[in-house]
Amino acid sequence: MRIALFSECYSPIVNGVVVAVSTLRQELLRLGHQVYLFAPRYPGYQETEPNIFRFPSISLPTNPRYPLGIPLFSRDLSTHLRDFAPEVVHSHSLFGMGRAAKKAAHRQQARLVFTYHTLLEDYSHYVPLPQPLVRWLARRVSRSFADRADFIIAPGPAAQQALRSYGVVNPVEIIPTGADLSLAEESFSSPIRQRWGIPEEAPLVAFAGRIAKEKNLELLLTAFKEILSRLPAAHLLLIGGGPWEDEIQRLASRLNLSKAVHISGFLPRREVFHALKHAQLFAFPSLTDTQGIVVIEAMACGLPVVATESGAVAEILRNGEEGLVVEATAERFAQALSRVLQDTKERREMGEKARQRAQQFSSARCAEQVLEVYRRAIA
Repeated sequence: MRIALFSECYSPIVNGVVVAVSTLRQELLRLGHQVYLFAPRYPGYQETEPNIFRFPSISLPTNPRYPLGIPLFSRDLSTHLRDFAPEVVHSHSLFGMGRAAKKAAHRQQARLVFTYHTLLEDYSHYVPLPQPLVRWLARRVSRSFADRADFIIAPGPAAQQALRSYGVVNPVEIIPTGADLSLAEESFSSPIRQRWGIPEEAPLVAFAGRIAKEKNLELLLTAFKEILSRLPAAHLLLIGGGPWEDEIQRLASRLNLSKAVHISGFLPRREVFHALKHAQLFAFPSLTDTQGIVVIEAMACGLPVVATESGAVAEILRNGEEGLVVEATAERFAQALSRVLQDTKERREMGEKARQRAQQFSSARCAEQVLEVYRRAIA
């Protein structure tokens, strides 16, 4: 099958959407399909893989780290698309690259599949305009783009329910973003704990993801302060980087947690898995994520998970089996973290169940589900 993927961000940027698109691309190629990928151009970045094509981009003052693609087809881009003649155009964006995907599907008479990765309403704080207006626009733009797709993929029930509430009537299929579980199976010898001065015997709670306001890390740090009153040797490792790093460091200082809370900054994918394997427990406080890729990755590393009730984990994590799912209060979150950290037997049992459960969300299995959507869209 000839498949064109369009994404608003890609390497060298690291975030959940990039991981999802990259993982899907690799699985489709492994299965023998022809895949072209179109993404924004980043100043100074040299492409290292074949059949990845870049659109012009522009950086906005409100979010300069994420240049937006400009949906203008150059002669070269148009030629590549015409010669490739995709059967399916799969958009992972509804902004500039999404518009380019719609135009490409129309020109090539291909089916348009759309994955709704992000609940735009929950990211309205990045736009310096009146928030009610921004949230209304987010709903309108989401509905408008989804209505023009032949088939829609939601990575979890939260995204599906949001689209339905916006009035979208096109088919919406829930397909979790698969994780590359081979990385969890690698053996390693990496001085992760030494890098941040974490004693080898210290209980370690890990979080992985962007260090951003919408990840609800304030709840995690507030809960962790309660943990230290019970387990004073515990440490918290936030694996990732992002716009809220300084704010989190200030919050940790106000809560007297500076010596126990560590921010890794952005790490290569393999090092993320290596860091996870040094932890005893994974914490996922986010209420805005539509998919739990990092949850699956942590489970594949044998970590039990404590998460807030959200659509991102609803299809993945079973309360009391692979971890605990609690309401989003610091008190409940702290109680759950303490329970799993202090009960070695339960923690090991949950960790083994988590490892087994993660196999159901492998990138290979999820790619097969996406391919079935492509076949249905074409049919």
